Amino acid sequence: MKFLLSLLFVSSTVLVFGQSRLSTPMEIMAFMEASPTQYRIDQLYGPPPKRERPVLANGNYVEIKDNREYLRDYAALETEAHKAIKAEALALANRERPKYKKIRKLYQQILDDIPQHAQILSYMGDSYYRQKNWEKALLYFDQALAANPIDYVAQRLKAEVFLLQKDTTKAAQAIAKAHLLNRNNKLLLLRLKEIWALNGQTYESAWGFDPKCYLEREADTVSIVADGVWLTYGMYKAVWSYEPDYQYIKSRQEVSDFLFHAELEGTLGTFLTYSALPEKGRRIEPALEAFAQALDADLLEEYVFYEVLLVDHPALAAHLTDEFAARLLTYLQAIRSQDFGRD
Repeated sequence: MKFLLSLLFVSSTVLVFGQSRLSTPMEIMAFMEASPTQYRIDQLYGPPPKRERPVLANGNYVEIKDNREYLRDYAALETEAHKAIKAEALALANRERPKYKKIRKLYQQILDDIPQHAQILSYMGDSYYRQKNWEKALLYFDQALAANPIDYVAQRLKAEVFLLQKDTTKAAQAIAKAHLLNRNNKLLLLRLKEIWALNGQTYESAWGFDPKCYLEREADTVSIVADGVWLTYGMYKAVWSYEPDYQYIKSRQEVSDFLFHAELEGTLGTFLTYSALPEKGRRIEPALEAFAQALDADLLEEYVFYEVLLVDHPALAAHLTDEFAARLLTYLQAIRSQDFGRD
Protein backbone atom coordinates (compact mmCIF):
# COMPACT_ATOMS: atom_id res chain seq x y z
CA MET A 1 0.00 0.00 0.00
CA LYS A 2 2.82 2.43 0.88
CA PHE A 3 4.37 1.80 -2.53
CA LEU A 4 1.12 2.49 -4.42
CA LEU A 5 0.50 5.65 -2.38
CA SER A 6 3.97 6.88 -3.27
CA LEU A 7 3.21 6.35 -6.96
CA LEU A 8 0.04 8.41 -6.59
CA PHE A 9 2.02 11.14 -4.83
CA VAL A 10 4.32 11.59 -7.82
CA SER A 11 1.62 11.08 -10.48
CA SER A 12 1.08 14.81 -10.99
CA THR A 13 4.80 15.61 -11.16
CA VAL A 14 6.14 16.87 -14.48
CA LEU A 15 9.71 15.71 -15.03
CA VAL A 16 11.99 17.65 -17.36
CA PHE A 17 15.71 17.21 -17.98
CA GLY A 18 17.29 19.70 -20.35
CA GLN A 19 14.91 19.86 -23.31
CA SER A 20 13.51 16.37 -22.69
CA ARG A 21 10.34 15.47 -20.85
CA LEU A 22 10.65 12.37 -18.68
CA SER A 23 7.79 9.98 -17.96
CA THR A 24 6.55 9.70 -14.38
CA PRO A 25 6.03 6.29 -12.72
CA MET A 26 2.26 6.65 -13.12
CA GLU A 27 2.67 7.37 -16.83
CA ILE A 28 4.78 4.25 -17.19
CA MET A 29 2.13 2.24 -15.35
CA ALA A 30 -0.59 3.64 -17.65
CA PHE A 31 1.46 2.68 -20.72
CA MET A 32 1.82 -0.86 -19.40
CA GLU A 33 -1.92 -1.14 -18.78
CA ALA A 34 -2.73 -0.03 -22.35
CA SER A 35 -0.16 -2.36 -23.92
CA PRO A 36 -1.06 -5.65 -25.64
CA THR A 37 1.86 -7.15 -23.75
CA GLN A 38 0.82 -8.85 -20.55
CA TYR A 39 2.75 -7.77 -17.47
CA ARG A 40 3.07 -9.74 -14.29
CA ILE A 41 4.58 -8.55 -11.01
CA ASP A 42 6.29 -11.04 -8.70
CA GLN A 43 7.96 -10.52 -5.34
CA LEU A 44 11.73 -10.94 -5.34
CA TYR A 45 13.00 -13.20 -2.57
CA GLY A 46 16.71 -13.09 -1.95
CA PRO A 47 19.23 -11.25 -4.11
CA PRO A 48 18.61 -10.65 -7.83
CA PRO A 49 20.85 -12.28 -10.46
CA LYS A 50 24.35 -10.82 -10.35
CA ARG A 51 24.78 -7.78 -12.56
CA GLU A 52 27.30 -8.37 -15.31
CA ARG A 53 30.30 -6.07 -14.96
CA PRO A 54 32.40 -6.21 -18.16
CA VAL A 55 36.09 -5.43 -17.81
CA LEU A 56 38.06 -4.00 -20.72
CA ALA A 57 41.25 -5.78 -21.73
CA ASN A 58 44.63 -4.18 -22.31
CA GLY A 59 44.59 -3.53 -26.06
CA ASN A 60 40.86 -2.90 -26.47
CA TYR A 61 39.78 0.11 -28.50
CA VAL A 62 36.53 1.40 -30.01
CA GLU A 63 36.08 1.49 -33.78
CA ILE A 64 33.24 3.43 -35.42
CA LYS A 65 32.08 1.90 -38.70
CA ASP A 66 28.87 2.67 -40.59
CA ASN A 67 27.63 4.73 -37.61
CA ARG A 68 28.01 1.73 -35.30
CA GLU A 69 30.57 1.13 -32.58
CA TYR A 70 32.62 -2.03 -32.21
CA LEU A 71 35.01 -3.04 -29.43
CA ARG A 72 38.20 -4.21 -31.10
CA ASP A 73 41.63 -5.45 -30.03
CA TYR A 74 44.93 -4.23 -31.44
CA ALA A 75 46.12 -7.85 -31.66
CA ALA A 76 43.78 -8.26 -34.64
CA LEU A 77 45.82 -5.65 -36.55
CA GLU A 78 49.08 -7.51 -36.02
CA THR A 79 50.61 -9.98 -38.44
CA GLU A 80 52.37 -13.08 -37.16
CA ALA A 81 55.64 -11.20 -37.61
CA HIS A 82 54.34 -8.34 -35.44
CA LYS A 83 53.25 -10.77 -32.75
CA ALA A 84 56.70 -12.39 -32.72
CA ILE A 85 58.41 -8.99 -32.46
CA LYS A 86 56.12 -7.94 -29.60
CA ALA A 87 56.71 -11.21 -27.75
CA GLU A 88 60.48 -10.78 -28.09
CA ALA A 89 60.32 -7.18 -26.82
CA LEU A 90 58.17 -8.12 -23.82
CA ALA A 91 60.49 -10.99 -22.96
CA LEU A 92 63.48 -8.66 -23.05
CA ALA A 93 61.61 -6.12 -20.87
CA ASN A 94 61.06 -8.76 -18.21
CA ARG A 95 64.73 -9.69 -17.89
CA GLU A 96 66.72 -8.70 -14.83
CA ARG A 97 68.71 -6.17 -16.87
CA PRO A 98 66.53 -5.10 -19.81
CA LYS A 99 68.19 -3.61 -22.88
CA TYR A 100 65.78 -0.79 -23.44
CA LYS A 101 67.32 0.55 -26.65
CA LYS A 102 66.87 -2.83 -28.30
CA ILE A 103 63.35 -3.13 -26.86
CA ARG A 104 62.36 0.25 -28.29
CA LYS A 105 63.78 -0.64 -31.71
CA LEU A 106 61.55 -3.71 -31.74
CA TYR A 107 58.50 -1.68 -30.73
CA GLN A 108 59.32 0.91 -33.40
CA GLN A 109 59.24 -1.81 -36.08
CA ILE A 110 55.60 -2.40 -35.21
CA LEU A 111 54.80 1.31 -35.05
CA ASP A 112 56.32 1.82 -38.50
CA ASP A 113 53.61 -0.50 -39.84
CA ILE A 114 50.80 0.35 -37.39
CA PRO A 115 51.42 3.93 -36.18
CA GLN A 116 48.04 4.07 -34.36
CA HIS A 117 48.88 1.00 -32.23
CA ALA A 118 48.22 2.60 -28.83
CA GLN A 119 49.21 -0.49 -26.86
CA ILE A 120 52.72 -0.37 -28.35
CA LEU A 121 52.90 3.37 -27.69
CA SER A 122 52.09 2.57 -24.04
CA TYR A 123 54.84 -0.04 -23.98
CA MET A 124 57.27 2.53 -25.38
CA GLY A 125 56.26 4.89 -22.59
CA ASP A 126 56.68 2.11 -20.06
CA SER A 127 60.25 1.52 -21.22
CA TYR A 128 61.08 5.17 -20.47
CA TYR A 129 59.10 4.99 -17.21
CA ARG A 130 61.28 2.12 -16.02
CA GLN A 131 64.37 4.22 -16.77
CA LYS A 132 62.85 7.14 -14.84
CA ASN A 133 62.77 9.31 -17.93
CA TRP A 134 59.46 10.90 -16.94
CA GLU A 135 59.31 13.43 -19.77
CA LYS A 136 59.63 10.81 -22.53
CA ALA A 137 57.33 8.43 -20.67
CA LEU A 138 54.54 11.01 -20.41
CA LEU A 139 55.01 11.95 -24.07
CA TYR A 140 54.32 8.38 -25.18
CA PHE A 141 51.47 7.88 -22.71
CA ASP A 142 49.77 10.97 -24.11
CA GLN A 143 50.31 9.70 -27.66
CA ALA A 144 48.74 6.38 -26.68
CA LEU A 145 45.70 8.13 -25.20
CA ALA A 146 45.35 10.32 -28.28
CA ALA A 147 45.28 7.17 -30.43
CA ASN A 148 43.01 5.27 -28.03
CA PRO A 149 40.99 7.26 -25.45
CA ILE A 150 40.33 4.10 -23.38
CA ASP A 151 44.00 3.13 -22.97
CA TYR A 152 43.68 2.78 -19.22
CA VAL A 153 47.21 1.33 -18.91
CA ALA A 154 48.78 4.53 -20.23
CA GLN A 155 46.54 6.59 -17.96
CA ARG A 156 47.42 4.50 -14.89
CA LEU A 157 51.13 4.82 -15.61
CA LYS A 158 50.71 8.60 -15.88
CA ALA A 159 49.39 8.50 -12.32
CA GLU A 160 52.44 6.50 -11.21
CA VAL A 161 54.77 9.08 -12.81
CA PHE A 162 53.06 11.94 -10.98
CA LEU A 163 53.27 9.98 -7.75
CA LEU A 164 57.01 9.44 -8.18
CA GLN A 165 57.31 13.17 -8.88
CA LYS A 166 55.61 13.64 -5.48
CA ASP A 167 52.60 15.42 -6.99
CA THR A 168 49.84 13.53 -5.20
CA THR A 169 47.11 15.89 -6.45
CA LYS A 170 47.89 15.19 -10.11
CA ALA A 171 48.38 11.50 -9.31
CA ALA A 172 44.94 11.34 -7.66
CA GLN A 173 43.31 12.99 -10.68
CA ALA A 174 45.15 10.75 -13.14
CA ILE A 175 44.29 7.49 -11.38
CA ALA A 176 40.64 8.57 -11.16
CA LYS A 177 40.67 9.06 -14.95
CA ALA A 178 42.22 5.60 -15.37
CA HIS A 179 39.42 4.16 -13.24
CA LEU A 180 36.84 5.89 -15.44
CA LEU A 181 38.46 4.35 -18.53
CA ASN A 182 37.89 0.83 -17.16
CA ARG A 183 35.13 1.23 -14.58
CA ASN A 184 34.93 -2.39 -13.42
CA ASN A 185 38.65 -3.17 -13.16
CA LYS A 186 39.14 -4.09 -9.50
CA LEU A 187 42.89 -3.52 -9.45
CA LEU A 188 42.46 0.01 -10.80
CA LEU A 189 39.89 0.75 -8.11
CA LEU A 190 42.24 -0.59 -5.45
CA ARG A 191 45.05 1.61 -6.74
CA LEU A 192 42.69 4.59 -6.79
CA LYS A 193 41.91 4.06 -3.11
CA GLU A 194 45.61 3.84 -2.27
CA ILE A 195 46.62 6.98 -4.14
CA TRP A 196 43.59 8.91 -2.95
CA ALA A 197 44.46 8.02 0.64
CA LEU A 198 47.91 9.56 0.09
CA ASN A 199 46.15 12.72 -1.08
CA GLY A 200 43.77 12.79 1.91
CA GLN A 201 40.78 11.56 -0.10
CA THR A 202 38.47 8.58 0.31
CA TYR A 203 36.44 6.41 -2.03
CA GLU A 204 33.58 4.42 -0.52
CA SER A 205 32.74 1.15 -2.26
CA ALA A 206 30.34 -0.26 0.34
CA TRP A 207 27.38 0.79 -1.80
CA GLY A 208 26.54 0.72 -5.48
CA PHE A 209 23.64 0.87 -7.91
CA ASP A 210 22.35 -2.71 -7.81
CA PRO A 211 18.58 -2.72 -8.41
CA LYS A 212 16.68 -5.43 -6.59
CA CYS A 213 14.74 -6.48 -9.66
CA TYR A 214 15.00 -8.37 -12.93
CA LEU A 215 12.83 -9.12 -15.97
CA GLU A 216 11.70 -12.42 -17.47
CA ARG A 217 9.75 -12.94 -20.68
CA GLU A 218 7.73 -15.96 -21.71
CA ALA A 219 5.68 -15.66 -24.91
CA ASP A 220 3.57 -12.48 -24.57
CA THR A 221 4.03 -12.15 -20.82
CA VAL A 222 6.76 -10.08 -19.17
CA SER A 223 7.40 -10.73 -15.49
CA ILE A 224 8.86 -7.98 -13.31
CA VAL A 225 10.44 -9.65 -10.30
CA ALA A 226 11.21 -6.95 -7.75
CA ASP A 227 11.48 -6.00 -4.13
CA GLY A 228 10.11 -2.74 -2.71
CA VAL A 229 10.70 0.50 -4.57
CA TRP A 230 12.76 -1.32 -7.18
CA LEU A 231 9.50 -2.34 -8.80
CA THR A 232 9.44 1.18 -10.25
CA TYR A 233 12.83 0.67 -11.87
CA GLY A 234 11.68 -2.70 -13.21
CA MET A 235 8.63 -1.07 -14.78
CA TYR A 236 10.75 1.49 -16.61
CA LYS A 237 13.15 -1.21 -17.81
CA ALA A 238 10.24 -3.35 -19.02
CA VAL A 239 8.67 -0.54 -21.05
CA TRP A 240 11.99 0.51 -22.61
CA SER A 241 12.88 -3.14 -23.36
CA TYR A 242 9.59 -4.50 -24.68
CA GLU A 243 7.56 -1.55 -25.97
CA PRO A 244 8.80 -0.28 -29.36
CA ASP A 245 5.88 2.17 -29.44
CA TYR A 246 7.31 3.82 -26.33
CA GLN A 247 10.67 4.33 -28.02
CA TYR A 248 8.87 5.78 -31.04
CA ILE A 249 7.08 8.28 -28.77
CA LYS A 250 10.43 9.26 -27.27
CA SER A 251 11.94 9.74 -30.72
CA ARG A 252 9.09 12.12 -31.53
CA GLN A 253 10.05 14.05 -28.40
CA GLU A 254 13.51 14.50 -29.99
CA VAL A 255 15.20 12.06 -27.62
CA SER A 256 18.32 10.82 -29.41
CA ASP A 257 20.37 9.12 -26.68
CA PHE A 258 17.98 6.32 -25.74
CA LEU A 259 20.53 4.57 -23.53
CA PHE A 260 21.06 7.58 -21.26
CA HIS A 261 17.43 8.72 -21.36
CA ALA A 262 16.14 5.27 -20.36
CA GLU A 263 18.41 5.10 -17.31
CA LEU A 264 17.73 8.71 -16.38
CA GLU A 265 13.99 8.04 -16.38
CA GLY A 266 14.37 4.79 -14.48
CA THR A 267 16.66 6.11 -11.75
CA LEU A 268 14.77 9.37 -11.27
CA GLY A 269 11.38 7.65 -11.28
CA THR A 270 12.60 5.14 -8.69
CA PHE A 271 13.97 7.93 -6.53
CA LEU A 272 10.65 9.79 -6.68
CA THR A 273 8.85 6.67 -5.50
CA TYR A 274 11.41 6.19 -2.73
CA SER A 275 11.35 9.81 -1.55
CA ALA A 276 7.53 9.83 -1.43
CA LEU A 277 7.48 7.00 1.12
CA PRO A 278 7.17 8.04 4.79
CA GLU A 279 10.65 8.26 6.31
CA LYS A 280 9.51 6.40 9.39
CA GLY A 281 9.84 2.73 8.64
CA ARG A 282 11.30 3.28 5.17
CA ARG A 283 14.04 0.81 4.34
CA ILE A 284 17.21 2.74 3.54
CA GLU A 285 18.49 2.23 0.01
CA PRO A 286 22.09 3.54 -0.12
CA ALA A 287 22.09 3.99 -3.91
CA LEU A 288 18.99 6.17 -3.70
CA GLU A 289 20.34 8.15 -0.75
CA ALA A 290 23.39 8.84 -2.93
CA PHE A 291 21.05 9.82 -5.76
CA ALA A 292 19.47 12.44 -3.49
CA GLN A 293 22.90 13.92 -2.75
CA ALA A 294 23.77 13.95 -6.45
CA LEU A 295 20.48 15.66 -7.25
CA ASP A 296 21.16 18.37 -4.65
CA ALA A 297 24.69 18.87 -6.01
CA ASP A 298 23.47 19.13 -9.64
CA LEU A 299 25.36 15.93 -10.47
CA LEU A 300 22.47 13.86 -11.79
CA GLU A 301 23.94 13.23 -15.24
CA GLU A 302 27.22 12.21 -13.62
CA TYR A 303 25.44 9.79 -11.28
CA VAL A 304 23.65 8.05 -14.14
CA PHE A 305 26.77 7.84 -16.27
CA TYR A 306 29.11 6.60 -13.52
CA GLU A 307 26.84 4.41 -11.42
CA VAL A 308 24.76 2.86 -14.21
CA LEU A 309 26.00 3.31 -17.77
CA LEU A 310 29.75 2.87 -17.26
CA VAL A 311 29.15 -0.28 -15.21
CA ASP A 312 27.09 -1.87 -17.98
CA HIS A 313 28.98 -0.33 -20.92
CA PRO A 314 32.57 0.53 -19.88
CA ALA A 315 33.61 1.30 -23.47
CA LEU A 316 31.42 4.42 -23.31
CA ALA A 317 34.48 5.98 -21.66
CA ALA A 318 35.82 6.42 -25.19
CA HIS A 319 33.42 9.37 -25.54
CA LEU A 320 34.55 11.22 -22.41
CA THR A 321 35.44 14.83 -23.06
CA ASP A 322 37.90 16.57 -20.75
CA GLU A 323 35.04 18.72 -19.45
CA PHE A 324 32.77 15.80 -18.60
CA ALA A 325 35.66 13.79 -17.12
CA ALA A 326 36.31 16.75 -14.80
CA ARG A 327 32.63 16.72 -13.78
CA LEU A 328 32.84 12.99 -13.10
CA LEU A 329 35.87 13.64 -10.89
CA THR A 330 33.79 16.20 -9.00
CA TYR A 331 31.09 13.55 -8.61
CA LEU A 332 33.56 11.00 -7.24
CA GLN A 333 34.93 13.51 -4.76
CA ALA A 334 31.53 14.76 -3.62
CA ILE A 335 29.40 11.59 -3.63
CA ARG A 336 31.69 8.58 -3.69
CA SER A 337 33.52 9.92 -0.66
CA GLN A 338 30.39 9.35 1.46
CA ASP A 339 29.33 6.16 3.20
CA PHE A 340 25.60 5.67 2.66
CA GLY A 341 25.73 2.17 4.15
CA ARG A 342 25.83 -1.27 2.62
CA ASP A 343 23.31 -2.55 0.12
